[in-house]
Amino acid sequence: MALLFLSWLIESYDVGLTGSVLPSLTQQFALSTGMKSFVAISANIGIVIGIVPAGRLADRFGRRRVLILGTIAYAVLTFATGFAPNASSLIILRIVDGMAMGAVFPIPYVLASELCPPHRRGRYIAWADSFLSAGYFLSPLLALVLIPNVNDTTGWRVMFMIGGLPILFAVLAWRYLPESPRWYESKGRWEEAESVLLALESRAARVSGEPLAELASPPTDFNPPATLSSHPLRAIVTPPLRRRSMTLWATFGGTFFIFYSIQIFMPTAVTKMGYTLTSAFAFTAVIVGVSIPGKLLESWVIERWGRKPVIITFTVVAAVAAFAFGFVRGALPILLIGCLMSFFGIAVDPAVKTYTSENYPTEIRAWGVATTEGFGRLISGVVGPSFIPVVFSHFGVAGVYSLVGTVALMAVVVVAVFGRETRGLTLEESANTFAD
Repeated sequence: MALLFLSWLIESYDVGLTGSVLPSLTQQFALSTGMKSFVAISANIGIVIGIVPAGRLADRFGRRRVLILGTIAYAVLTFATGFAPNASSLIILRIVDGMAMGAVFPIPYVLASELCPPHRRGRYIAWADSFLSAGYFLSPLLALVLIPNVNDTTGWRVMFMIGGLPILFAVLAWRYLPESPRWYESKGRWEEAESVLLALESRAARVSGEPLAELASPPTDFNPPATLSSHPLRAIVTPPLRRRSMTLWATFGGTFFIFYSIQIFMPTAVTKMGYTLTSAFAFTAVIVGVSIPGKLLESWVIERWGRKPVIITFTVVAAVAAFAFGFVRGALPILLIGCLMSFFGIAVDPAVKTYTSENYPTEIRAWGVATTEGFGRLISGVVGPSFIPVVFSHFGVAGVYSLVGTVALMAVVVVAVFGRETRGLTLEESANTFAD
C-alpha cells in the first residue's frame, strides 16, 4: 500500500503541472484562447486515449507490469517536455505523456481493492488518494517558489524536468510490489497466486505472532467465465453490467469535473478576480491542499456511512460551494468558499474510485475501471475544460462555476437513483452480476 500511495503522489504532480505553468506558457508563447484550451487539455486527451486500452492490458498481462512500464514512459516524456521549443511541440509531448499516465491512473486502486479486506478497502483507497492531493498541492507550491523567482523560459521547464524523477519509483515497484493474487487466480495461475498469498500471510504471521493459515487447494477444473474474458467490451455495455456502467460513467464524469475546474483553472479564475499571478498560485495551493484532510475525513466515514451516502453528501456540498464561488469577492471569502468546494469536491474522488472497482468482476475489473475513468475524464477533463476558456470570456468566473455545480448535481441524481450500495461486501459479492 505504501508503494501505491507513492505511485499516486508522483503521478499527480505531473497531472497538476498544466494548471500551474499555464499562465507562464500563455505569456511566453502568446497563446490565444484556442491554444490555451489545447494546452490545458492536452495531457487529459492523452489520458483518455491511454487509459482504456491500458485496462485491457492490465487484465491480460497483470496490474504490476502495466503500472511499472507506464511510470517509466511518462517519467521520460515529462522530462523531455521541459525542452519543448514551442507550444505545438509541448502539446504533442503532453498528449503522448498523458497516454502513459492513463496507463497508470486506474492501477493503484484496482490493486488496492484486490489486496484489501472489505472493511478497510474504502479507507485504504482514500488514504492512497490523499497522496494524489499532496501531489496536486506540490505543483502550485513549486510554481509559487520557482516561476516568480526565475525567468519565464526557465521556471516552467524546471518543473517539467522534476517530473522525470518517477523513474526511481519504477525500480522500487519492480523490486517490492506484488502482483494481485486475485488476478493470478482469474488466470488459473494458482502457484503464483499461492506464492503471493504465502508471502503476505508469512509477513502477517510474523507481525501478529499467530500461526500461518493453511491455504486452500486450488480447483482442478477452473476456467474463467468465457463471456467476461473473451468479450470484455461487450460485457460492460450489455446486461447485467450495462446499468452499472452507465451509472458509474455519469458519476465519475460529474464529480471529477469539480476537480478539474479547481486543478486546471483555479489560477486563471483568481487572476480574473483581480489578483496577481503569485497570489493566484498561493490561493490554488491552499485550496487544493485542504482536499487532503477532506480525503482523510472521507476515509473515516466511507466505512460507516457507505459508498452512496458519501458520494451524494460530499458532491452536493461541493456543488453548492461551486455556485457560490463565482459570486464572492475578497481574499477571505474566495479562500473559504474555494476550500469548501475542494474539501468535499476533491475528497469525494476516492469514494467514487472505490465504488467503481467494487462493481466489476476480477476478470474485467481493470477494463471496467479504465473504461469508466476514461469516459469520466473525457467528459470532465477534456470536453468540459475545452469550453471553460470560452465561458470565462463570455460569462466570467460566475458562469464557469455555475456550470461546474450543475454538472455535479446531475451526477448526484444519477447515483442516487440508479446506484447500488457495496459497503461491507467482498469483491466477489459486490461484483456479483446477479445482485441487481
